[in-house]
Amino acid sequence: MSEDAGPTVSRRGLLRGAAGTAIAAGGVAAVGTAAGQSGVDFDGWFSDVSNFDGVVDRRGQGEVTVEVGVEGNGDYWAFGPAAVRVDPGTTVVFEWTGEGSAHNVVAENDGYSSGDPVREAGTTFEHTFEETGISKYYCDPHLAVGMKGAIVVGDMGAGADAGGGSPGGISLSEGAWLLVGSLGLAVASPLLFAAFLRYRRGGGPSGPSEETREQLQRVDEVDQGPPRAEEAPVEKPETTIEHDEYDPSGTLSLVLGYLVLVVLLWVFMYFVEFLGRGPTVIG
Repeated sequence: MSEDAGPTVSRRGLLRGAAGTAIAAGGVAAVGTAAGQSGVDFDGWFSDVSNFDGVVDRRGQGEVTVEVGVEGNGDYWAFGPAAVRVDPGTTVVFEWTGEGSAHNVVAENDGYSSGDPVREAGTTFEHTFEETGISKYYCDPHLAVGMKGAIVVGDMGAGADAGGGSPGGISLSEGAWLLVGSLGLAVASPLLFAAFLRYRRGGGPSGPSEETREQLQRVDEVDQGPPRAEEAPVEKPETTIEHDEYDPSGTLSLVLGYLVLVVLLWVFMYFVEFLGRGPTVIG
């Protein structure tokens, strides 16, 4: 392979790396999107609940139904919907589907309970939520597998509804901001790396490149008078890089560039980790 082929391969590799970075960053942001919907902090309550996909808004209704024993968490071991927002004074009716063995409804703070687990379809349990806040509950026999739910009472955490959106009338959820930030990071990282490589090929801080020095020399010769007869240029043999040879400077540039990408991605994952919403990234 000739000397000029090296930068071409590097640019292709850079584009492939940029695409992979964008996909990975988008995936990381998606992890926290559902947990950040409606701006409600459940403090990791739904981290092991497979059917949780955000808070369902049921405000304006005097009575709301939550099904007990819907598909989720490996069987019919879930509440549907898992999280509901209601107005203060709303009565929530928990209705058994008859699926997934016996269930019950128990408040995390022991404020209410449906009693012993039952399985009979059509069984109901009612509770009226008067105070604003988050009421978390679970099924005692299936708590270990993630059969949990929550009732959000009032407008707490609803930043978009309360006029707490972003400037200019654009309102984005926390998950959306994470997605936008991750895509921006994925796009900016390879561009910065490409700019670094171009800067290095242009001579860098050590001075102008060989091509630039030749152009400056030609300008000086024109200023000094008529051009003199130039000797025929001596063609230099092309340098071929064999498989057992490498360019130390180019290798160092690639290593440093990829190191910068890794650091930026880990910084982003740090913020996702400590948002405290949903499944974590680092573990």
